[in-house]
Amino acid sequence: MKAAKWDNRAISWIFFDVGETLVDESKPIRESIRQFVDNAARLGYEIEPHIVEQSLIHYHGLFSTFPMRQVMEQFVPSEEDRLEIRKGMAYRKDWDEPFPDAVGILEQLSRHYKLGIIANQSAGTAARLEQYGMLKYLSVVCSSAEEGLSKPDVRLYERALTEAQCKAEHAVMIGDRIDNDVIPAKRVGMQAIWVRQGLARHQPIPLDHTAPDIVVDRLGEIIKYLTRV
Repeated sequence: MKAAKWDNRAISWIFFDVGETLVDESKPIRESIRQFVDNAARLGYEIEPHIVEQSLIHYHGLFSTFPMRQVMEQFVPSEEDRLEIRKGMAYRKDWDEPFPDAVGILEQLSRHYKLGIIANQSAGTAARLEQYGMLKYLSVVCSSAEEGLSKPDVRLYERALTEAQCKAEHAVMIGDRIDNDVIPAKRVGMQAIWVRQGLARHQPIPLDHTAPDIVVDRLGEIIKYLTRV
């Protein structure tokens, strides 16, 4: 989907989400599902991993703030049991991997735009981006852990724009979630590109002004909309 009014000549800054946009989180997510299923089984709950994944997709579609929490409540009604299960779960952040074309895309776009990050991430975002080979292309890194604000709070977007000294109408947000990336970006006046990757790929598109300007199915497709003529 391409908006009729799309014009990249007005854009000077491109902001990216991290998880499931630049970085593939599928391995640690599958591991989290496995941990949940295995720990629940020890307490007598028989749950199939593919059913958990389907439920995660469902709650993402409902714009749930904490989809995994709702999945656990759905399958494990006992709060005491959920607490016990959580003790045996740990998100494997070290299993995150950049999408194969992510670094090359940042390098290409950095020739024509200023680039930044607006993301819900645990502490140490800049260090991880450095490890991935991305940080050298980024002028602003605005992360929830460091800023004390989390998406979809529009104040995180406003803070990033202030740090970039960029007006909203000259910026575009690129992310995998309608609720966390597209809607708040549009509310502050930015343009938005939705990359349908990860568990949020089936989220419904709003019917108002908060709809994405562009919809693509993978990160590499953004280049054709951002190439300078």
